[in-house]
Amino acid sequence: MGSILNDDDRAAICQRIGSVTSASVARWGRMDAQAMLTHLRQSALMALGELPVANKSKRAFQVFPIKHLILHVVPFPKGAPTAPELLVPDLAPVDAIRAELLTLVERIGEGPREGYGPVHPLFGRLSFREWGVATHKHTDHHLRQFGA
Repeated sequence: MGSILNDDDRAAICQRIGSVTSASVARWGRMDAQAMLTHLRQSALMALGELPVANKSKRAFQVFPIKHLILHVVPFPKGAPTAPELLVPDLAPVDAIRAELLTLVERIGEGPREGYGPVHPLFGRLSFREWGVATHKHTDHHLRQFGA
């Protein structure tokens, strides 16, 4: 399983992010490229603890083995619900959103590896290592959505 905390994995994800343009078309879902990059930017801010997101109180997703299976084994389902805080409109150009997202991904990758990070709205308290895996997996999911 990839991780944003791994330099090679992060470089590959950043290269893929860089390939998304305003002309990129989704293979599934309702988001356009601008909305997807904004969603990933909001998710990165959440991973850094800079965007509070309401807890969904889904205890089953916060304990082993369910949490482990979702983070490390099974793929994210297409069309899964997300927190409203991660679906905000942004009228900025795709290039600007993409540049900000790349900066945030680098900040996550250069951040702590030991201890616990912010609370995830579905999974509860995640370690920084779990955040690295979750961020990689979530970003990969949406980049595949756009063929990147």
